[in-house]
Amino acid sequence: MKKRPTKKAFFEYMSLKYDNKFRDQTAYGVLLDIIQEASKSDAHMMSLAELTLMNKTDRLIYRNKMACAGIEMTPIQVDQHLAIVEFALEWVA
Repeated sequence: MKKRPTKKAFFEYMSLKYDNKFRDQTAYGVLLDIIQEASKSDAHMMSLAELTLMNKTDRLIYRNKMACAGIEMTPIQVDQHLAIVEFALEWVA
């Protein structure tokens, strides 16, 4: 695994992507968890990478699955979560 991304670099990336409207202070911890999960195996990394390829319908299905698991997310939160996954995958060797 590469050196851990800085919190500043992560928030700069998310702020640029979401026009300075990104304020989720727990997101950096989520980022580190995703990096750790993706680093476990190629299969874990590929399953996370597949999330980033979802179309609008697949994102709605994913949102529904998350809700069934007790994790309620708005459509923008799903988009932001997937952006975090994309960023995290760049830090997995």
